[in-house]
Amino acid sequence: MLQLNARLLAIAVIALSFVAFTAHAGGGKANHGLSDEALEELDEAGVFKYLGEYEPVSSEDVGDGWTKHTFDPDGGDGPICIAGTPYSVFTREGHSKRLLIFLQGGGACWQGFYFCNVLAEDQEPPSPRVGIWDFDNPANIFKDHSIVYMPYCDGSVHTGDNAVVDPDFPYAPVRHHRGLRNQSAGMDVAKAHFPNAKWITMAGSSAGGVGVAGFTPFLARKTYGRWNKMTVFNDAGPVTVNPDALGDIDARAADWDFGKFYPDSCTECDEAGDATEVIKWRLANDNTIREAIYETDFDETNRFFLGLLFDPFRFRELVIEGHGVLNDLHPDRYKRFIVSGDISHTALQTPLFYSQDANGVLLNEWARDFILRPDRWDDIVEDPQPFPAPSE
Repeated sequence: MLQLNARLLAIAVIALSFVAFTAHAGGGKANHGLSDEALEELDEAGVFKYLGEYEPVSSEDVGDGWTKHTFDPDGGDGPICIAGTPYSVFTREGHSKRLLIFLQGGGACWQGFYFCNVLAEDQEPPSPRVGIWDFDNPANIFKDHSIVYMPYCDGSVHTGDNAVVDPDFPYAPVRHHRGLRNQSAGMDVAKAHFPNAKWITMAGSSAGGVGVAGFTPFLARKTYGRWNKMTVFNDAGPVTVNPDALGDIDARAADWDFGKFYPDSCTECDEAGDATEVIKWRLANDNTIREAIYETDFDETNRFFLGLLFDPFRFRELVIEGHGVLNDLHPDRYKRFIVSGDISHTALQTPLFYSQDANGVLLNEWARDFILRPDRWDDIVEDPQPFPAPSE
């Protein structure tokens, strides 16, 4: 009888331990990735309002493994480019579990400032194959990924949700800033073609870098769920703002109307403020996502768009300090690769992806560590170098 009681007691202990472990695991699930509370807030703010709303009206093979998916602009109510022309995204099949979602760059447009790409047709899949598009290069971490490539033609760095009557705009009487619905349509294409993706990298150059640092990770979490491994690579997207350019900041906020999508608990998120706040909120509410930024400290293109063309040292200060705050708060999940004494702009889609280095570390190797070996991934900010002398 004593032996039987001891056995029953042991079974009871094991059962209780299993229940406790299961409860703990359930708690872990509830806290993995973007929290339920954060998803609910984003849903209430309307970030997901365009997911599931649009399907391509045509899909065609355009060569080299790419398929073009075109949407009906529906008189301004569908995915659309800034001047009212159709929007398209492209897919390329690779490994079923590894997915690269790439947002292209191409300037920005707001009232009285018209320096943006206006046609999706001007951004067909990149050719020739350079940078991350060199699928034959063994040093390319993305060489075997499936790809969703989103052109940029909305003028609002993939974030806007507004139509602006503007007789001064040289291409059309109305500017369609529909970045959120465009990339939402692209995310639906991603899910339809690559439903089993588990390792998802969102990357973008310039304006596309701003896009992937903004709402793209939220759309991806809603589409693919909390358990997938997600990383964000911002290739020279000027997320920080020039606080002295108040007129431009206010014009962008009014024309693009992205501020309405900020969640209520992001109390520092302000459409006229520093956009790094939404990254800060995401990192605080998504405990597994990791994010990276590449930038040169004298980036000439970004200095132009921020109104700092003739103040390169102020630009360097804003970039290093603005993104430094994010690294301070989340040193294991937000890191920088900042090259000093360089005026070049973007690297992922150029030969610089393989040749650019900071403190002796090559960018493509840093990107590999970022995605595959986070224990070896470092925050790299080069010591300040002089402004480069003009080439002869």
